Amino acid sequence: MKTDLTFENESLADNMVLTVILIATIYWVLDSILNLFFSNRFNLIAELFGPDLYDVYIRVIVLCLFIIFGSHAQSIINKLKLAKKKLDESEELWRSLVETAPDIITTVDREGTIHFINQSTGILSPDQMMGRCFYDFLPDAYQGMAMESVESVFRTGETDSFEVLVGESTDATWYTYRVGPLRIGGKVVAATIIASNTTEFKQAEELRRYKELFDNVAEGVFILNRRGQFIETNERVLETTGYAKEELLNLNISDLVEPHQIAFVKQTMEQVSRAKEARFELSLKSKANSRIPNEINCRYVTYLGEYCYLCVARDITQTKMLQNQLIRSERLAATGQLAASIAHEINSPLQGITALINVIQNQHKKDKKLLEQLDLVKSAFESIRDTVRNLIDLNRPGKEKKQPVDINQVIENTATLVRSYLTKSRVKINLNMAAQKTKLTASPQQLGQVLMNLINNAVESITTAPEFQKKLKENPSYNGDIFIDTFNRNKELVIKIKDSGPGIAKGDLERIFDPFFTRKKTMGMGVGLSICHGIIEDHQGLIVADNDKDGGAVFTITLPLK
Repeated sequence: MKTDLTFENESLADNMVLTVILIATIYWVLDSILNLFFSNRFNLIAELFGPDLYDVYIRVIVLCLFIIFGSHAQSIINKLKLAKKKLDESEELWRSLVETAPDIITTVDREGTIHFINQSTGILSPDQMMGRCFYDFLPDAYQGMAMESVESVFRTGETDSFEVLVGESTDATWYTYRVGPLRIGGKVVAATIIASNTTEFKQAEELRRYKELFDNVAEGVFILNRRGQFIETNERVLETTGYAKEELLNLNISDLVEPHQIAFVKQTMEQVSRAKEARFELSLKSKANSRIPNEINCRYVTYLGEYCYLCVARDITQTKMLQNQLIRSERLAATGQLAASIAHEINSPLQGITALINVIQNQHKKDKKLLEQLDLVKSAFESIRDTVRNLIDLNRPGKEKKQPVDINQVIENTATLVRSYLTKSRVKINLNMAAQKTKLTASPQQLGQVLMNLINNAVESITTAPEFQKKLKENPSYNGDIFIDTFNRNKELVIKIKDSGPGIAKGDLERIFDPFFTRKKTMGMGVGLSICHGIIEDHQGLIVADNDKDGGAVFTITLPLK
């Protein structure tokens, strides 16, 4: 820039020299001619080339004044030309920027009349829009908003903005209008309106909100492509299945179901493709290979330009558990009533037979052989009587009076009792008690009965297992283990009883609390766990049987803390 200015000044200086020379020449000639009329000399040549000293002095002074004035004037003219050139360049640059800007830029007066608009409208040419009302080009619903915004700018001198939605559905376009003051001499003479297409920003913001909702919704949400491949999932699905997102996105829905369910899944997906929506139940396998029953609402939608299956999965494990519990309770109640009726019919004759045995024993006290035989008979009848009592208990688990109980104390008392006869069984009981609140309202006798039954079952499961017998032969000091843990969860107390036995067969888990169901090789009626279930249910609790991932059976008892 400095180089250009220097060049222009030098050019102007050369022009000024020529001008001064021309003016000096004209003045010199004119002064010589005038002197001819006012002097006695009539020789023009002498006046031109040989003036006296006074004339030379005057002419030089005048010429210097001409030079100074001319130089100053030329300097002012040059500055004006330079300023105009820069102004023209700036105006051209501004106009170029405005005309090529992607935004719609316009200026309006207080009534909304357009005085300038660039080429970005895409509706009409600027010539067609000049002089027309700006509000007429907006949807009716937004015209009042635009008027208020322009009026606010003229009134306050502060910028304002409003948003306009043009079109509907997928073709809709969002515009943000920013209205600012145009001032001359500090006075607002017009309003400048810049309209920007903010559709992509709006879509991105909407997508962010949907993504946030997608991730934080309580139900599991996942998207499958038409081949059943996972292409998106929320955090709830990852928490439930135990997979990392990268792992799940490399799997197919068929990888999370049992082999016999694959045909059902394919059939259901074809049905959804036709009907656009379906609701069904499906058990999904977790990473730990546990089955999670889900109620799935599946819809056929478009996602990223591709038809996909949008699935909302609700974990119904608790619901299924409660349903099974209700069915089991109803079955137990019906069976218990029948068993109790039979037991009452048997109990009276048993009491009579027992009384008769006592009479015979008293009458034949000296006959030792007969007494021994009668003792055997009496023992058999007592066993029958215990069986009858268990049958009666099926129908009245809640007869015992409830009172404040420290469950930790009940467990410790039961464990102490059991340990007294476990020394030869090679089974060790390990306790891990909760340090928090463990008191609840319950029947200590009935809870002790539940714990005793579960511990005895665990001992039998451990000691009768071939693997245990094998290890015991290899190492006579080998022990099986029973682990009893208690802990608080929300407003509930949880008791977990886990053993190191072979676990429960998968097909038996759903029937294990049914009355008269048993897999024991030893003598037993299969009513112990049914009675336990009834007792826990009477305490408004829940008892669940399962297999631990590391092996062995685990019974979980949940009781309300009151």
